[in-house]
Amino acid sequence: MTTPHPIDLEVLAVTAPRVAGERALRLWSDPGDTPLVDRDRDVHDRARVAHFGHQGWRVATYTWGEGARPVLLVHGWGSRASRMAPLVRALTGAGHTVVSWDAPGHGATGGPAGTVLDALAIARRLQERHGDFAAVVGHSLGGLFATHLVREGVRADRLVLLSAMADFEGTVDGFVTAFGWGPRVNKALRRAIEDAFFTGDRDIWERFATDRDAETLKAPVLLFHDVDDPVISHAESLRVLSAMGAGTRLVSTVGLGHNRILTDPDVLDRITDFLAPVPVGAG
Repeated sequence: MTTPHPIDLEVLAVTAPRVAGERALRLWSDPGDTPLVDRDRDVHDRARVAHFGHQGWRVATYTWGEGARPVLLVHGWGSRASRMAPLVRALTGAGHTVVSWDAPGHGATGGPAGTVLDALAIARRLQERHGDFAAVVGHSLGGLFATHLVREGVRADRLVLLSAMADFEGTVDGFVTAFGWGPRVNKALRRAIEDAFFTGDRDIWERFATDRDAETLKAPVLLFHDVDDPVISHAESLRVLSAMGAGTRLVSTVGLGHNRILTDPDVLDRITDFLAPVPVGAG
C-alpha cells in the first residue's frame, strides 16, 4: 500500500476531507502481517483449535489446558493469540484453562480488521462455549477491548491489563503523529472511522475509553505498565488507575518496553498469584 505524502494529505484534508479521511483510514485499519513466530510455535501447535463464523469472518479460536474455569486472553493490534504464549505457559502451568482468538485481520482469521464491537461479540460466543471466566487479560489495545468486554457483561472474576491505553482516541492521535499529519487529517480520520465502523456514532471516543465509568467495574483489576513504554505512555495506566480507584493496583516495570512485559517472569508470577483462588475462610 502506498503511503500518502504528509503534505498531499494535509491539502486534501482541506479541499476534500472525506477523501482524505478514507485514505488515512485504509492505513489506520491495516494491522500488517501477524505471522506465527518460532518462539511461540510450541504453544500454537498444542492448542485445541476451533472456528466459528462472525460477520463474514472465519474466526480462529484457541484453547489450552484443562482447568476448571477459563482465562480469556485478548491480544493487541498487529498481534495474534500465539504472541501471548508466555502467559499461556504460565497460566496452564498454574492449572488454568486458557482461551483466546485471532482478531479479524490478525493471525489465522482473515481480514479486514474488526472493531471492539466484534471483540465483544466473539467474547460472548466464547463465554457461551466455555462458561464464565476466572479472568480476562488484555495487552495494549487488547486492554481497552478487555475492559469493554467486562463492562458490557462478559463475566469475569478478575481483570488484568498490560500496557493498556486509557482511551480510544490514542489509536488515532498516535497514528496521525507518526505519519507527520496535523489536526485536519486527525479530524478527517476520526469521521471516517465513525462512519465506516460505527454507523456515524460520534460518541465512540468516550464510550470505549478504558477509564470511562471505570468505578462501576466490580472485578478487581491489576495493571502492568513499563515506565519507558515507547508505544503507549505509562501515564495512560496512571489515568486508568485513578479512574478505577479502590480494588485496582498498578505494577510499574522498568526496562521491559511495550511487548517484553508479556515475557517477564516476575510479571507472569504476579498474574498467576493474582488469579489464584482465595482459600475458603481466608481473609
